[in-house]
Amino acid sequence: MVYINKGMKLNEIRQRTAHDANSLPTQKQATRTWLSSKSSEYPLALTLTLKQTIAEKTAYGTFKRCITRLDCERVAQRFIQKLNKEVFGNSAKRHNKSLKYLVVVEGERTYKQLHLHMAIGDLPKHIRFNKFDELVKKAKVRVEEIDVQHKVDIADSGWMEYITKELGTKDTENVLWNLA
Repeated sequence: MVYINKGMKLNEIRQRTAHDANSLPTQKQATRTWLSSKSSEYPLALTLTLKQTIAEKTAYGTFKRCITRLDCERVAQRFIQKLNKEVFGNSAKRHNKSLKYLVVVEGERTYKQLHLHMAIGDLPKHIRFNKFDELVKKAKVRVEEIDVQHKVDIADSGWMEYITKELGTKDTENVLWNLA
């Protein structure tokens, strides 16, 4: 336990708490700082709950298994495809039109129910913020692994910090970089 007096100077406090001003930031700190600098490019926040079991069909019948991180990635990719179709219509597939996404899987490290957090950007001018929830609902219906609840919001300055709270100090595995 470290004891700190009220009259101690900042340098003394740093020495007692083993703070090193010259140390490099952890990967978590560096990623959060970088993503916070990008937050203005992602004005929409979306949280999607997922069904926690998946029905697998085999030659021996159907069984249920727990959802995994790879399943979350597949679900996110399919949802993105469906949401892009809702926003851009056939141009999503024909002309590769897409919103910008930053997707994070949450719950794996903390053993909570797995769910997805998304920061979304590049919304076309013809789509209003208040209509975006309807587009999400329509896209969600087409992805059976997504559960009923979701939340669409305007991303505030702390959204990037919030969605990256489960990053490891040495890895960023729960950020789905391949979907960004």
